[in-house]
Amino acid sequence: MNFPQRLLLSVAFCSAISAAAAGSAAAQTVDVIHWWTSGGESKAIKVFADEYKKRGGTWIDSAVVGGTAARQAAMNRIAGGDAPGAIQWNIGVAVTNLAKEGLLADLDDLAAAGKWQEKLPPLIVKNASYDGHFYAVPTDIHGDNWLWYSTKIFQETGVEPPKSWDEFFPIADKIKAKGYTALGLGGEPWQEALLFRSVLIGAGGKETYRKVYVDHDAAAAGGPEMVKAFETFGKLRPYVDQGSAGRKWNDTTIMVATNKAAMQIMGDWAKGEFAAAGLTPGKEFGCARPPGNQDAYVLTVDVFAFPKLDDPEKTKAQKLLAEVMMDPATQVAFNQFKGALPPRMDADVGTLDICSQEGQKVMSKVENQLPNTALAFSSDVEGQLQDLITQFWTNPEMKPEEAAKQFSEIVANADI
Repeated sequence: MNFPQRLLLSVAFCSAISAAAAGSAAAQTVDVIHWWTSGGESKAIKVFADEYKKRGGTWIDSAVVGGTAARQAAMNRIAGGDAPGAIQWNIGVAVTNLAKEGLLADLDDLAAAGKWQEKLPPLIVKNASYDGHFYAVPTDIHGDNWLWYSTKIFQETGVEPPKSWDEFFPIADKIKAKGYTALGLGGEPWQEALLFRSVLIGAGGKETYRKVYVDHDAAAAGGPEMVKAFETFGKLRPYVDQGSAGRKWNDTTIMVATNKAAMQIMGDWAKGEFAAAGLTPGKEFGCARPPGNQDAYVLTVDVFAFPKLDDPEKTKAQKLLAEVMMDPATQVAFNQFKGALPPRMDADVGTLDICSQEGQKVMSKVENQLPNTALAFSSDVEGQLQDLITQFWTNPEMKPEEAAKQFSEIVANADI
């Protein structure tokens, strides 16, 4: 064989190798729809993307601002025959309904190999599966009910985090007298509903919360404890600033981070915003359980579901991503930015911050685990409850008794 022939053969061989590599990369491509666009969230999702790339995959990032918009975008693509490879969702009734409709690929082989049944909390196993089959990969366990506070304002005012709602109001008065916003709140329905759930636990009691959100007890949803919760909720209005309406949650977190607001009740994803601002828990900001929430952990669990696809190569790519997301070390690295806890109970949380360590102590007790609205009701019912809570918040003329009555009616007629 002469030199030109050898050269042509070498070029052909290299081209074949390149084509095979390109084909392999293409086969490992996943288009991921998610709504993690804030500073801390962006750093967190990058952990998954980078690890997926390390394992030979190609990550197409299809971020959409806002959970509602992202879910709608995913459903539009599925309906249009252009399903993405992976979609972010909050675990609960909505994901179960997608599985019931046959839209999701089951992950049973991965679940069996990884012993998910043993490694995940029972509440998550129940809601990540349907009819005995796993359909969702949990990536984090967020606690809805956290109190974040400015250590500077608390020190200047000489106060400690309130342990009950009765303690909250005199503390808030002292803070307000110093010229600060006592309670930071973003005026969006989901934020107001999140705050209300913490108020319900603290003012109405954990058992009332459980009756409403677990047992769907309409009588409890309209009872005296619910009336008390709405009364307490209404009393918070004077402690929120005038610029609240329509403000995003992370912009409100920055108010605490920059010592403009003393407190914010928000999920532990807020911690990612503090971290992105270069702040350290226990120094520039503090974390505590909201008033009366010391033995309660309201779970919001982010999951990724994988639409059923006809192409077996794309299905392989989906399963590679699922493996990445369920890797315990990757979950820890992800949640260092996300501010949440790894769903895998065998993950080593020793490297996480003091807030996560405290949260783990509360969350690890099954009796303290409470569902958020998405875990308890359908998207339609969740929207009705959010609208009611926003209506009450924005209309001081509305009586707590009327709000509780309407809450009860929604629960009584819920399609779960």
